[in-house]
Amino acid sequence: MPSIAKIFIIIFMVVIFLYVIVNVKHNKLNIQNALIWMLLPIGVIIAVLFLKELTSLAELIGIRTLSNLLFFLGFVFLILVCFNITKIVSVQNKKIITLTQELALLRKEIEDDKRK
Repeated sequence: MPSIAKIFIIIFMVVIFLYVIVNVKHNKLNIQNALIWMLLPIGVIIAVLFLKELTSLAELIGIRTLSNLLFFLGFVFLILVCFNITKIVSVQNKKIITLTQELALLRKEIEDDKRK
């Protein structure tokens, strides 16, 4: 890979990393959710800096080309993101059910107080 491409990719990943940090700082993104997005630029920078080692790893695993390894790693990353989002949605659903039940109990209590 040409040096200019490596520099461009590294600068782009640093910008993405800083963008995530700014969103966390302004409370637009939860730190728990931001961690996976902070790992992505770090991983890409490491991959760019160690391309020869990645090529050796791909051959060791039995993957013929580096691009296929990177595609596979991107696919695994997306699966992790989907799992993380599913986990968050599940927790939120439980909280919504609890809040709905508590609200119903409070409304019933208010109605009972009004009747008395």
